[in-house]
Amino acid sequence: MLKIPFNIPFVSGNEITYINKVISSNTFSSPGIFTKKCEEKLSKITGCKNIKLTTSCTSALELAALALDIKAGDEVIVPSFTFVSSANAFALSSAKLIFLDINPQTMCLDYSLLKNSISKKTKAVVLVHYAGLTEEVDKIAELCKQKGIFLVEDAAQSINSYYNNKHLGTFGDIGCISFHDTKNIHCGEGGAILINNKSLIHKIEVCFEKGTNRADFLAGKIANYSWQSLGSSYGLSEINAAFLYAQLLSIKKVTTERQKIYSLYQKNLNQLRKKGIIDFPETKNKHNAHIFFIKCNSESVRNNLLTYLKKNGISAHVHYSPLHKSNMGKQFKFIKSKKDFSLSESKRMLRLPLYYNMSKANEITKLILNFYNQ
Repeated sequence: MLKIPFNIPFVSGNEITYINKVISSNTFSSPGIFTKKCEEKLSKITGCKNIKLTTSCTSALELAALALDIKAGDEVIVPSFTFVSSANAFALSSAKLIFLDINPQTMCLDYSLLKNSISKKTKAVVLVHYAGLTEEVDKIAELCKQKGIFLVEDAAQSINSYYNNKHLGTFGDIGCISFHDTKNIHCGEGGAILINNKSLIHKIEVCFEKGTNRADFLAGKIANYSWQSLGSSYGLSEINAAFLYAQLLSIKKVTTERQKIYSLYQKNLNQLRKKGIIDFPETKNKHNAHIFFIKCNSESVRNNLLTYLKKNGISAHVHYSPLHKSNMGKQFKFIKSKKDFSLSESKRMLRLPLYYNMSKANEITKLILNFYNQ
């Protein structure tokens, strides 16, 4: 029997070398040498000049909410099909969440619904780039600009993903990226905030430093720093940054390898797609092959396929339950399409194993073909 896990976190082999350099330096907290190295490397990858490493993408989103001064009564539009952090970060600031349905083709926020969902109370839109895939992000960015509202990109899954040669997370005012060990590039737990709106740089620096002007102190601009506003401890430790730097140096290799596996899945399963037996997304943007998922024609078929794969040693997974259906989410408004795609598509979805140097894609797709032939 095959024994194929869903994910194996990538390790370059150089992580321990850089971690030992941190230990030798006796500098463990942010900002240190490796924090700066990672931020410089990320600037080259993304094209964003102002980046800060954070303890997670969740903390980057919470930092964004704090910097945007989200308060009670402010409306924040969030897709219902997303990880809870996309909503939690703004709910913590007492925002009135407006859950929006998704485009079933991309599993991302539906632009056509967004146009009619913005009100005078809307302060921000959270655009989640699911699986590094996206569409109409330029239109959404332009709409937010016209309406004078902030656009926060939850690009947790999107490191090294682009739309029209522009990195995801750089279209809006703020972008947030994850380096959790489930992601292509990781440091166990970590993240980054991309500051694209220059007017937010100083506010984010203050919030980032526990609400103080410590950044000015470290730059030699002031003799002492003091409490200026609300804030928290968002900086990533140097040990995590050293681990991450080793990973970032291998990002092209990792992305290329994952894209090969992704393409192999597409090729092998395309016969089922042509027959309408399953579906999977068309990749219209240059993505990082973070997740490969299929959609079965019903929840029951999906569940039967999931069981079949597990019996044969394949660890496949479903994904998010729509937030508007959760106990917490029911208190907020949900705006759906003609059909509740957040719910219907989540019930059909099945994610297949995908990780660096995974050599069993052919065996996995053969089992899926056998399942449907039976």
